[in-house]
Amino acid sequence: MFDPTVFDNLKVVIEGYIYDLDLGNEISIRHRSDVIDMATMSRKYSIQFVSDHFRSTFVQIEIKMDQQQLAGELLQTINKPGCVVSLSFVEDSKSQDYDVFFYKKLKKNWSGNHDVKLISIKEQTMSSIKYIQKYQVNFISLFGEDDLEELLNIVDNAIHLLKMKSRN
Repeated sequence: MFDPTVFDNLKVVIEGYIYDLDLGNEISIRHRSDVIDMATMSRKYSIQFVSDHFRSTFVQIEIKMDQQQLAGELLQTINKPGCVVSLSFVEDSKSQDYDVFFYKKLKKNWSGNHDVKLISIKEQTMSSIKYIQKYQVNFISLFGEDDLEELLNIVDNAIHLLKMKSRN
């Protein structure tokens, strides 16, 4: 019988939770991706969503399990296998200015134990200039099956921050 990995369990729970929020009209799912990388023997799942009231910023949650964690779990050489989780808020803008208040809020919420960064991208064509601001939180600790509630709290906090951003 198939025994799902930690990655599979986290993915199913987070996906179901976010789809329930979509069905309840809290958010709208914009994109999702589920990748098995055969070259590196790793897994990656990401899902993007927006607020129905504020579509210029989207949230992306990404769950990854590398070869070492995946093999360790399957071969039972790791006691507590886990996944790396990251959270991003991405917005398009006509200005290079970023939302200082929002960035400080992210740092206040998560920078104690996690890596919070801002990535600014300038996209220039012959006819236009566009800026993309990506506010990213890379959670340092690995997430296992015992951390499902914390993972769902991250989703809830992301939605709260997205709604707060829409009021600015």
